[in-house]
Amino acid sequence: MLSAAAIAGLNHLLAQADWARRRLREHAGAVAEVALGGTVLRLGIAADGYFCDSAIDVPPSVTISLPPSAVSRLPDGIDAAMAEVKLSGQADLADTLSFVFRHLLWDGEADLARLFGPIIGRRAHLAANRVAQALPEAGARLVANASEYLAHEGRLLVPRVALSAHAERLRQVRDTMSRLDKRIKRLATASADHP
Repeated sequence: MLSAAAIAGLNHLLAQADWARRRLREHAGAVAEVALGGTVLRLGIAADGYFCDSAIDVPPSVTISLPPSAVSRLPDGIDAAMAEVKLSGQADLADTLSFVFRHLLWDGEADLARLFGPIIGRRAHLAANRVAQALPEAGARLVANASEYLAHEGRLLVPRVALSAHAERLRQVRDTMSRLDKRIKRLATASADHP
């Protein structure tokens, strides 16, 4: 069930990317096995460049292992996640799959246009893009406002300026203590030399 849904989703993306299907056609008949934790997805490559189900008894041409740390690095970008991936098998197929997965993008506007018509689809896509761009900025503003409130109004956090000033005062006290320690040692040495 999961395999069929994953293949359908990937094929939907491939339908929007002729370049990816052309690259995959070169590996028709090959099988890729993608392992994520305990879940294994087998992807056969059909003659038309789409993915298809693969028989269990067919050995994989390439194995792609994604440790859980790779998934946790997705927010840092696909390249950060791909750095964690382990590949074994045919190098040219692994290279092709890596390239396709890195560059395969969803054309949301085309799908929304098919569902709602071109005008509403375009506007919905633009609105979704604006929201996606505004979320990080809104999150940063929220964090800044919350920390300012907690520091100044709630007095639960120390303001950055006060913390820096306190650190500077501590550095000055440490330096003064170091000088005093050296002076005491010199005086002790001098008094030991002159009984």
